[in-house]
Amino acid sequence: MPLKKEITVKKIRLIHVGVGGRGKWPVRRVTEREDFESVAFVDVNEANLNAALEVSGLPESACFRSLQVALERVEAEAVVVITPPHLHAAQCLEAVRAGKHVLVEKPFALSLADARQVVQEADARGVRVAVCQNARYAAQSVTIHRLVREGVYGRPAFGLMTKYGWRPGVHHSGKVRHSYLWERGIHDLDTMRFLFDAQPARVWGHSFNPSWSPYGHGAGAHAWVAFEGGATCGYLCTFAAHKGGSSLRIELEGGTLEVVGRDLLLRRPGAEADEVIPPDPAPPAEAVLLDGFYRYVTEGVEPEFGGHNNLTTVGLVEAVGVASDEMRVVDFQKFLRG
Repeated sequence: MPLKKEITVKKIRLIHVGVGGRGKWPVRRVTEREDFESVAFVDVNEANLNAALEVSGLPESACFRSLQVALERVEAEAVVVITPPHLHAAQCLEAVRAGKHVLVEKPFALSLADARQVVQEADARGVRVAVCQNARYAAQSVTIHRLVREGVYGRPAFGLMTKYGWRPGVHHSGKVRHSYLWERGIHDLDTMRFLFDAQPARVWGHSFNPSWSPYGHGAGAHAWVAFEGGATCGYLCTFAAHKGGSSLRIELEGGTLEVVGRDLLLRRPGAEADEVIPPDPAPPAEAVLLDGFYRYVTEGVEPEFGGHNNLTTVGLVEAVGVASDEMRVVDFQKFLRG
């Protein structure tokens, strides 16, 4: 009987920058995988570091207070950046300039110019950058994306996305201009791009901040996106509403697709009742991100959430803000080119 050949998986050694809050998930997930290995943690909070050590089993010597020191003392191929958004661009550049690949939490950066600089410097040094845009990988979104891409119900014509919620605190965005757009809109608009499977062509927006909002600016946004090919989508989302709720509806040639709770519904033209569309199998978003990042680093295949691709999402958020500030419709492709 022939011996079973053992398959060796190349491990990517990771320095984690920010291991509290959202930074907990990569620490936990890496312990379950053979293709990544955590080798260092960087955080300014002692409790966060101790919790990461407990999960990973690493020694106290793996903890650092600055990325610079960790890069000097630890051998690693990549850096995971999950820190407050205003730190992302500088920390990504620090890692890239040290020759490390980067997986960064959304938003990639707080400006298109900063995000573009990171991508350009990464390209110049031959390293990869990817962004944790996990929201698009929900089962309902994955299913709609496939139905639109394959033209199962014809071409999309128009749609509407709404999200209402309340944030009791301001997280990291209390003083950020267009706070909702950069904190949550970065996911909403990325998902919208994914659902319509098309590039934005024109953008209008209105960022608003109700009197009771704890945010300094822009706790909600109206927007309208026209895609290449003619489809349009309206948008009204906020985290300063007294009552929560959300909706998503896309009108196509062959019917209406609508998300209601956990269900994806189809209403065919002339029908009097909805059909329930079974969701496509969708692996956990965290697994999608790590799988895609690993392949990007080892094979050079850029995922949908790669840095180059994510420039469109960052640009879309910024364009909505510019449309609001300047009270105009933005030619998006011209805006994206700079």
